[in-house]
Amino acid sequence: MKKNPWIILTVFVFLLFFSCKKNENPVVPAESTIINGPAVNVAAPTSTVKIMFIHHSTGSAWISSGGLGAALNNNNYYTTESDYYWEERPSPAYPTPIGSYTDTVHWPYWFTDDVMPYCYANTAHYDYTNVISDPCGENEIIMFKSCYPNSEVGDSIADEQGIYNGLLNYFSLHTDKMFILVIPPPEIVISSAALTRQLANWLVNRETGWLANYQHNNVYAFDYYNVLTHPNNHHWVKNSHEQHVIANSSNELYYPGAPGNDHPSTAGHQKATAEFLPLLNGWYHLWKGN
Repeated sequence: MKKNPWIILTVFVFLLFFSCKKNENPVVPAESTIINGPAVNVAAPTSTVKIMFIHHSTGSAWISSGGLGAALNNNNYYTTESDYYWEERPSPAYPTPIGSYTDTVHWPYWFTDDVMPYCYANTAHYDYTNVISDPCGENEIIMFKSCYPNSEVGDSIADEQGIYNGLLNYFSLHTDKMFILVIPPPEIVISSAALTRQLANWLVNRETGWLANYQHNNVYAFDYYNVLTHPNNHHWVKNSHEQHVIANSSNELYYPGAPGNDHPSTAGHQKATAEFLPLLNGWYHLWKGN
């Protein structure tokens, strides 16, 4: 029986179409799922701990409508903040007001014995009002985040790696404080997406990355970037262990606040809140040796 060439062509196009659809978002190989560190204790601290969050606009949305502030209070963390125009120290040696300068290149200005004492003493609030009492004393934890333009890393991550490595000296001299880098969130379109992903993976992987040779337990990195790239990408506590999971190859913002708006949506921030708090509790207990 003679075969109709139009039927054969139709079947070929149909199969080609679904083959392409299947591979639009290829799953990253299993080795990209990283389990970091020992089992962690996710219980909230038994006494109130003070934490300062250094941020700009995405942090403002995260701590307010994204539920971070309420979740911190619910887990016994009293929160202070800096935002644009925060200025507590009088030194003219750094950009002023220093609160307006939170790009990756500015962190060496912050983590010095000139600036940090003002952060430890900070009592300012911008986007969240605590519903628990101030325990007084210094902020024990410093949480710092650059905004989404810093997800563009150019044609090399060597300069970012140099900056982050340079911070470790200050951190190692102040082990009575805990420092949490919040990896900058993604943009909707990132021209350097593959390198941005590489930098985020390097920062978060304590086995082979940024903190592989760091000898203390007072520095951690939350992969806010990865969490916001896809619903199946996570940085969370699973089965009592910290896990960093890349199950989808998306390297850009999955949760835009609005079409064309690089600020993450409330849904994205709520996901970040749910994944961050158990990690924060676990890291706090590791730092305290609990």
